[in-house]
Amino acid sequence: MKKKRFLSVSAKLLILIISSLLIISVGFSTVSLMRLKAEFNNFQIESLKKGQEHWDVHNNLLSNQLRTWLESFSDMILEDNNSFDSVGVALSQQYDTLQLHLNVENIWLINQEQQVLYSSAELPSSIKHKTTQVLNEQTPLSEVFCEHSCQQLIIIPLLNKEGELAAIAMTASLVDMLYSMHLTLKSDVAIVRFEPNFQKKSNTPIVMSASNPSLLKSILTKQTFIDIGKTKRQGERFNLNHKNYLLNLFPLSQNIRANYYLALIDDVTHFTTEGDNYRQQLLVSIAFVFIILAILIYLITSPFAHRLLTLSQALPMLAHKEFKQFRAINFKRFRFFSDELDVLANSAMGLSYDLEQLNIEVEQKTKELENIAMYDLLTGLPNRNMLNYQLNKSLPNLAQNNSSISVLFLDLDDFKKVNDSHGHEDGDRLLIEAAQRIRLSVRKIDIVCRFGGDEFVVFLDQIKSLEQAQLAADKILQNFKAPIKVGTNLFYISTSIGISYTADPSFKVDDLIRQADIAMYEAKSEGGGKYFVYKDEMYLKVAQRVMLETEVRQALEKNQFSLSLQPQIYAHDNKLAGFEALLRWHHPERGMVSPEDFIPILEKSEYMIELGYWVIRRCFELVTEMKNKGVTHITVAINLTAGQFVDPNLVPYLTNLLTEFHLPASYFELELTEQTLVKDVEVTIEVMKELKLLGFSFAIDDFGTGYSSLAYLKKMPVDVIKIDKGFVFGMLDNHADYQIIKSTIVMVKSLGLKVVAEGVETSAQLRALTELECDLIQGYFFSKPIPEIHLFKFFEEKIEHGYWKTKIEKVY
Repeated sequence: MKKKRFLSVSAKLLILIISSLLIISVGFSTVSLMRLKAEFNNFQIESLKKGQEHWDVHNNLLSNQLRTWLESFSDMILEDNNSFDSVGVALSQQYDTLQLHLNVENIWLINQEQQVLYSSAELPSSIKHKTTQVLNEQTPLSEVFCEHSCQQLIIIPLLNKEGELAAIAMTASLVDMLYSMHLTLKSDVAIVRFEPNFQKKSNTPIVMSASNPSLLKSILTKQTFIDIGKTKRQGERFNLNHKNYLLNLFPLSQNIRANYYLALIDDVTHFTTEGDNYRQQLLVSIAFVFIILAILIYLITSPFAHRLLTLSQALPMLAHKEFKQFRAINFKRFRFFSDELDVLANSAMGLSYDLEQLNIEVEQKTKELENIAMYDLLTGLPNRNMLNYQLNKSLPNLAQNNSSISVLFLDLDDFKKVNDSHGHEDGDRLLIEAAQRIRLSVRKIDIVCRFGGDEFVVFLDQIKSLEQAQLAADKILQNFKAPIKVGTNLFYISTSIGISYTADPSFKVDDLIRQADIAMYEAKSEGGGKYFVYKDEMYLKVAQRVMLETEVRQALEKNQFSLSLQPQIYAHDNKLAGFEALLRWHHPERGMVSPEDFIPILEKSEYMIELGYWVIRRCFELVTEMKNKGVTHITVAINLTAGQFVDPNLVPYLTNLLTEFHLPASYFELELTEQTLVKDVEVTIEVMKELKLLGFSFAIDDFGTGYSSLAYLKKMPVDVIKIDKGFVFGMLDNHADYQIIKSTIVMVKSLGLKVVAEGVETSAQLRALTELECDLIQGYFFSKPIPEIHLFKFFEEKIEHGYWKTKIEKVY
């Protein structure tokens, strides 16, 4: 592990305080700078606003002055002389005076026929166009006219006594107006022009006139390109000769050749100076505070840090169980008040005493735990931890000792029935006796372990051949043939044994136990009470079972399952009573897979419950289809596995289906096997009662093949008993089978239940069962299971008015 860098408490505290002050300082600085920025923005807006206002005032003043002079002058001339030529003569006489006093640059007199009667210079086409507009509208015009320079343009219409029209156009320089604005605003003012690339973001301005040409020239020399849009919105700042200037623009005029703006240049040095001074003062203050705090924190925390380090260096002594040496160190300081470190030191001292006492107890308990970890508390046998330990110790020595080892995996057959019927206390006593019998069946050097539950493992060490392991398994089986007495009860318990064997020192312990386990399940699948030696074919069967479980999952998703329905017929009148739903699997590669191949495997897997729910829902769908076709008063029998019946979702699932499909539960009969009945009796009875209240009926399937069904008939709300087809097959040839069927029918009817005979294939069987008053017949004599897709064809061909068709009515 990489060693962490050490950072003292005082350093952390200093960093924390400095960080806090830094955050606060940054906050104050940000607020102050934002305030300065806001003030600057307000100044910029106010400056632009004042510039526009003063421009409007001076522009209007100049315009009114020129217009007043022209109107007075023209009226005076036309009053004495009605000819416009006299106006032109008078204008030529006054032109020098106008240039001197009013900064007039050019004058034009144009008559109604667009003839120039007087001109101080060539008439620009743009002014000629505006003059035509004034003559047409007979309305004076006053605006800023920019071409080679910006001037104040005044055009007024004239009317003589004869009703003839003419117009005087006059342009005046804006230099005096810019100077007046400079004096009033205390800002430098200029008129600038942006050439034809004005549509671009940046542009190069051309100064046309300015109150301070040298300043503007210096700024433009340093800042060649100006962002017009940005400058119009928020101004542009410049740094020149240790001074800061703000440039604002607002438009004066535009044409296809250029845009003309009034530029206002303000000295904003005091704003930047104020901000720089503020930042400098803030940095000095923060640095001073940080230094003082660092000194104080060091002086205060240094003693604390020293005591903490002393304690931290001593604490590892507790891990090394050096309790007396730890308590010899003095962690306290003599002073009037105690502090948190004194409390910590006292706690550390108390902890040393507690840890010393705990260490003593741990040493005592460790010896006990070592024994418990390796032995089973109930039987006193070694457990799987000891088994793994002994196997791992023996396997590497096989080649050296020139010997072999074997593992026997044992599982008691039907042990769960003992717990269910007599309780766990008797079950535990039975396990103790079983463990003793196994121990007495092997050599003293062999190890018998309780692997878990009712499973035991025998480790045969230093054997020479597989036959020795088989002899040991035979002896164990022989010892279990005698009943085991627990209290007043005698139990006949057999065991299934799987044997694995190896002389290879590189063999893995887990593989050895797994092989014995697989062989044991092979013995159990063959009825139990025997042993099997592991072969590779057994593993293939296990792999096939796993593969089959996976394929079932895929079959559910791909809708490869379907139902076939086998009719149930009343024996006395051949009336159709209903069907038993049978699961079918059409594999895309293997074709129809027999239920005998996949049902036994799936009953032990998690997918069986999901598949069972699919069967139930499909039965509801088929009953709904039959009901819509007019087929009523029938019952569909649904087989439930032991695992599905004790599933807590069964009752809610069936309840929801009744609601979803709007069907009464009387349409359905739930079939249970004897295995289901004895798996968990109390839970089974409670579930049956809940479903009985909903209206479902119950049938016990394959009755007579077990040995415990009669004990539960009185407790369980059963409606139908189904006689196993094995008895029906031999009833006419075997007198014992006939008597079993006869007595079963009499007993069942005495309890008020119905009887269904399975596997009826001949008329003789049907006649005999009818004479014995069997209620319902099911078998190939009437019909093989009908695929669901042919169900309604079956009704058309075999059923007439609800009865089995026995003859054809002739229609003429």
